[in-house]
Amino acid sequence: MPAGRTRATQTGAPDYDDPSFWDTKFATGQDVGEWLNSGEILLDSVISFLEQLPVSERHTRPRVLHLGPGISKLGTRLRDAFVERGWGGNGIVNVDFSSEAVRLGQEAESKYNPSQAMLWLRTDLRSWADVSQLHPFAPFDVILDKSTSDALATSGSVTFGTTSDTLDICSPVRNVLEREGVTTMPPVELLALHLVPLTRKGSMWFVLSYSTARFENLPELSSHWQVVSRNPLEAPRGQTVSGAYTPAVYHWMYTLRRI
Repeated sequence: MPAGRTRATQTGAPDYDDPSFWDTKFATGQDVGEWLNSGEILLDSVISFLEQLPVSERHTRPRVLHLGPGISKLGTRLRDAFVERGWGGNGIVNVDFSSEAVRLGQEAESKYNPSQAMLWLRTDLRSWADVSQLHPFAPFDVILDKSTSDALATSGSVTFGTTSDTLDICSPVRNVLEREGVTTMPPVELLALHLVPLTRKGSMWFVLSYSTARFENLPELSSHWQVVSRNPLEAPRGQTVSGAYTPAVYHWMYTLRRI
């Protein structure tokens, strides 16, 4: 941890903020890769948004940053949709802090022509030193997030002090630090600020979450991202005893716009 910066820990929650937790799950086949649901609504939303962008605003190769894909097949389906539309699949950048997820992803993409192969990079989204390495691929038109914000939310808040290493602080966080002094941020708010230098006004962040309030009470986030919509989606149901009543459980589709 850089000097002047601390991260609190939470007890009682799975080790979602520990890369080795995910490395083990992916390497041993303990994770099926599809949290909450297949993410089809995210895919439809991303493609619809990119298709509606004026040519003057859209890159010839649309750029999507996929946060924490793990071993989900959502990215593969997105790449297929890109190829169908004549967009380069290499405009999709997958970032995960599990080395095993990145290894498996790179292995799967190695069979494709480089112009159609998605990129995979090992990245801790809580570290600006890591996230800043995505600058060569920015600005991104879309951020794709299937429950990665949820996983980050289980980790502790991050505190920045006046002696924090400036190389590990993005400009929006630095502005807050200069204004407020010692600053403590919840991990989702920190993620939102890390995404600011990688996007432009009008870029969209599509999120599938189990939380009804994933982006509430985060003032620094709301300075840069507007929650455009929050739509309920009935969660898939598992097997139940025949005739048993089970109340509906909902997940939430968030759409945020960079302002």
